[in-house]
Amino acid sequence: MALESDDQLVADVLRYAETHAKKREAYRYHKGLTPVGIGTGRLWTSPTQVLHELGVATTLLTASPLSQVARHWAAVRYCATLTRADGRRLALTRDANEVVYHHKVTQSEQLGIGLALVVAKRLLQQQYRGWTFHPVDAEVALKAGFVGGVGTVQSVSRTKMRPDYILLGHHITKNNRRMKIVLLECKGTHQAPSFIHGQLARAAVQVQTLEVGGHRPPSLMVASHLSRSGITAYVLDPPGDDELWSGSDEELNELVSASPEDQFWRSRPATPGETDVRDAPETSPADETVPTPDLVEELPPGAPEVFEIPEQERGWFTQILTRAVAATALLFAGNSADASGYATRRQRGIEDFESQPGLFDLDPAWATSSAVTVELPNGISAEGTRYRAPLGRGRTLEVFRGVESHLYRQLVAGRVGAYLRDAPGFSDRRAAAPADGGIYSFGQDGTVLVVRVLDSGR
Repeated sequence: MALESDDQLVADVLRYAETHAKKREAYRYHKGLTPVGIGTGRLWTSPTQVLHELGVATTLLTASPLSQVARHWAAVRYCATLTRADGRRLALTRDANEVVYHHKVTQSEQLGIGLALVVAKRLLQQQYRGWTFHPVDAEVALKAGFVGGVGTVQSVSRTKMRPDYILLGHHITKNNRRMKIVLLECKGTHQAPSFIHGQLARAAVQVQTLEVGGHRPPSLMVASHLSRSGITAYVLDPPGDDELWSGSDEELNELVSASPEDQFWRSRPATPGETDVRDAPETSPADETVPTPDLVEELPPGAPEVFEIPEQERGWFTQILTRAVAATALLFAGNSADASGYATRRQRGIEDFESQPGLFDLDPAWATSSAVTVELPNGISAEGTRYRAPLGRGRTLEVFRGVESHLYRQLVAGRVGAYLRDAPGFSDRRAAAPADGGIYSFGQDGTVLVVRVLDSGR
């Protein structure tokens, strides 16, 4: 897929923000923007890897007795949406391109998440050698710390004013473990490429809304333009302070094995001193590129809300994020019961359920776990769950999602520190040309996604 990031893109996004700040105050509260080093301007990936990233990232968003089935939906629904244009470039299929408007909005949003994670992880791994990054939904993380502003039905508009994901980076040195976070905002569109200027202008506000110890973490903004001729990701890199926590193996194991308590902080409105935008010009080309109002997901009126994690709570935030990573992997494998043990009371919905809906629904009992052991190529086994759907003419679509068995057992046993240490090595054992005709995607988090079409009788 193609990547674009340069000074002209920065100028176009800032021009959009400056122009629209005249009517929407929130545009004044954006981060400074810089281009990203993208090398050759292309990135090698596959449709399966995009769906894999989407499936892992959205695992925590479904709380219902049928959540085990629903978690397959990202792969099943979109497995026919991506193909290769001219034999090389990642692109939309004809059927994906011809869906009606309201389905296109959902499609671009969902595929935008998968594409953004592929791009962000690749760029971050080039920038931070030896680091592994795990996505945590920002609402999941903030739900444990803030009340009256995250996860409530009454405050849905506020969710447009925070980033989509917090990427938790983990690195092992000779003497200690290091953690960093990078905020990620994901966008996608079928509209003209100029539509992306507005998307990135809004993203620049969203990644400004989290502080840790009085500092803004670094962030990435990725907006993907979807078309049949090819997919292009536009990337910008708002700077920030990148260290979250560091300590020895023993300190990390002690930290992540403890169950953090919910906090009761409240977000605050951004102050005028936190604005970066310059005076808006009298006229601007950006005014001519704004689509009709029904196509624009505007920022809510007023200043954005800022979520502040106190300096003394860096360890607490590390606990929340690492345990969310563990819960995500277990849910991806179909084990809701053990995953729920990594969540706080508010995240589980035990506390104030009406205004703070939980992330897990373990009633009825058959919904607690659907994980089974499956043998994969190269002598790898994984614990996970499979879903099959008829395709007609005696064929069946099979989707399997799971976690490598050794890593899975570590998570079930509560050994999150060991899981973070060992997970990156799993992707190095990926299979080459599996004999069963399946399409495999192996992640550095130890997760695996398999998509196969089975003939009758298999």
